[in-house]
Amino acid sequence: MKKIVLASVLAALVSVSAVSFAAPIRNPQAGDFKANVNFGFDQEEGDRSAESRFVGGDLTYVLNDKWDIQYINNYTKGDNGNKINEHYVVGNYRLAPYLSIYGGGSYVDTDTWHSGKNSYGYQFGLRGQLPLTDRLQGFASVGVGDDVNSYEIGVGYDITSSWDAHVKYRSASVDVDNYDDDVEGWQVGMGYKF
Repeated sequence: MKKIVLASVLAALVSVSAVSFAAPIRNPQAGDFKANVNFGFDQEEGDRSAESRFVGGDLTYVLNDKWDIQYINNYTKGDNGNKINEHYVVGNYRLAPYLSIYGGGSYVDTDTWHSGKNSYGYQFGLRGQLPLTDRLQGFASVGVGDDVNSYEIGVGYDITSSWDAHVKYRSASVDVDNYDDDVEGWQVGMGYKF
């Protein structure tokens, strides 16, 4: 019951504060559930700076030794008021212990000074992780879709068996109707595995 309540609270936080793929689950086991929350700094929206704020994260549930299901949200708010809110629900398939492919649906909502646009679409990609030490791992991903193409690279550190911290760089090219721009920047975050 405690896990369900805590999972519900974290899901609500993800939805409200717009929590991106972060440090992956190390040695995933069926039934593992992990939530990551990220804070962005030195962000850019186009050639303009963006606010330092909570900017993204994900919820991951491990179905079995090959499959995960994941909700991802990335949020950028430019200093000029432009907002880009990306949502993804994807299935992740492990090809090898440290390499996986993913695919699923996307919903991208943009709000600019002249209009708001949104679009449903798809996203496919490749993810990798590499243990660097017993507690340190590198990770990277590249994604291609009809509205967003992105990549990220980072490093995660296991504080305990449940808690980790990470830092990453993310760049995305967003094209939704009349909104066509890039968002990028550094993010730091925390993850918790139930």
